[in-house]
Amino acid sequence: MKAIASDANPSFRRWLRIATAPRAVRAAGQTLAEGLHLAQAAIAAAFPVDAVLVRRGAAGSGGPVDALLAALAGAGADPGAVYELAPALYERLAPVEQGAGLMLVLPVPQSDLPRAAAVDLVYLDGVQDPGNVGALIRTAAAAGVGHVLAAPGTASLWAPRVLRAGMGAHLRIGLHEQVTAELLAGTLEGEWIAAVAHGARSLWRETLPPGPVGWIFGAEGSGPSPQALAASRRQVTIAASSAVESLNVAAAAAVCLFERLRRQRGDAPG
Repeated sequence: MKAIASDANPSFRRWLRIATAPRAVRAAGQTLAEGLHLAQAAIAAAFPVDAVLVRRGAAGSGGPVDALLAALAGAGADPGAVYELAPALYERLAPVEQGAGLMLVLPVPQSDLPRAAAVDLVYLDGVQDPGNVGALIRTAAAAGVGHVLAAPGTASLWAPRVLRAGMGAHLRIGLHEQVTAELLAGTLEGEWIAAVAHGARSLWRETLPPGPVGWIFGAEGSGPSPQALAASRRQVTIAASSAVESLNVAAAAAVCLFERLRRQRGDAPG
């Protein structure tokens, strides 16, 4: 392992920009994935790894970090791109305090926007909280959604905090950023449905189309933008107790996506 002990190191400075500025993720074409679970997910998905960062003291005792370093080497990670960072430097990169001590530098994949997709899609319209965006990506993957599209103004899908909240789902689903609402019409072989807080037909009473569905989820508070609403064929709301004004956007997405999945499978109480 190559040791890095100074914050003047050029590689560290580049990783620090990625860790602290979402725009730097797009500019560098790389992101940081901290933790054992994300490392395991990258290995399972045969996802390319640009570099491996280890907190000094985390390896060498035969624990899980050592096992994953061996697995990464076996999966083809470049042994010359493994770096041991001084603890203070590592913590400046980690999205959580007292992380696992293992972090991967991953390339951000580039893929074409789906055209007339025959699978369900999700459109995030100005959702800015990284935890919500990561949870939405994880929920979408679990519900069998093929792609997540993000409008300008949405949190960077590949930002380290979003990646951590996604718990590996990023590696199993198509992700597309900077997608304006005007582009939605050509992406789906089906219709777009917007989830709104009020003033629409209840999800429980709405008949969902048999073909592919695109779901639009907007920012908490303001909801989907007028442009996104114009791209939708219909709108639905989730009936809730009057004790709260609306659901958290990640929770609302989970309700919609798994209600859709339940109906597709024909599940019923029994």
